[in-house]
Amino acid sequence: MTSTNNAYWSMTEGVFNCLIDEERTNTFAKAISTTVRPGDVVVDMGTGSGVLAMLAAHAGAKKVYAIEIDQSNIATLDAVFRANGLEDRIVLIQGDALKVDLPEKVDVIIGEMIATALIEELQVPAMNNMLRFAKRGKHATRVLLSGYRTYLDLVNNPESYYGHRFKILRYEYSDIRISRQLKSKSYSEKRLISDVEFTKINTDLKVKQNLSITVTRRGEINGLRLSGESLFFDGSTLGATYAYSYPVTLPIDTREVVKGEILNVKIGYTICGGMKTLRYSLE
Repeated sequence: MTSTNNAYWSMTEGVFNCLIDEERTNTFAKAISTTVRPGDVVVDMGTGSGVLAMLAAHAGAKKVYAIEIDQSNIATLDAVFRANGLEDRIVLIQGDALKVDLPEKVDVIIGEMIATALIEELQVPAMNNMLRFAKRGKHATRVLLSGYRTYLDLVNNPESYYGHRFKILRYEYSDIRISRQLKSKSYSEKRLISDVEFTKINTDLKVKQNLSITVTRRGEINGLRLSGESLFFDGSTLGATYAYSYPVTLPIDTREVVKGEILNVKIGYTICGGMKTLRYSLE
């Protein structure tokens, strides 16, 4: 057996988790099968494991530009595409999806650089760059992942771990191994706080909301939960999965609420600006 010291992904765990997340990958696979047409030229920005680029090739694309910034991934991807006999149809480009130039216009843009609420990762600036290579008019480019909506609700979020309390930002992974005792419970309606279209250039990246939210049942709340919904070109949608857009709960002071009570939430952040830009309060 031949061994090599470069047969790994950068950020191996994250890339592998996305690959084995069947709900995420199968949803993208179905959307690709209904969006990519025979003879299409496709770009996959931030290709990671390369699975979406390969699915596009199998859907009939004559050429797929697979963009990857990390040198470690490049070596692995080259081997993966060759192992699957797709090296002639997938063009591997090492570069930054925010800046890279393509040699031609494309028919389909694939890009999954999604983080909950679009606070982290770089989906929007990367899409802004990819849209430079979009076709217009009758044969306009199809954007596979066409939009993302962010919602907010009030929750009771478990804070006890190993006999100690943690007032921390919480990621709610939809992993069946997580005990039911660690599931947050909603105590309000869900309110839309952001609706971003990836089919157009986005220059206003500020989210600033002052919301009145109605409590739906009596109880105790201690968190504001952000969740997301992705929209695809074919009309399908995707919420949270094991490795994709899982809800994020922001800690607040614990308080009792009653059904019908109206609370005021202020929240603001910069899309793709990172958690350091996040500000929020509950009144």
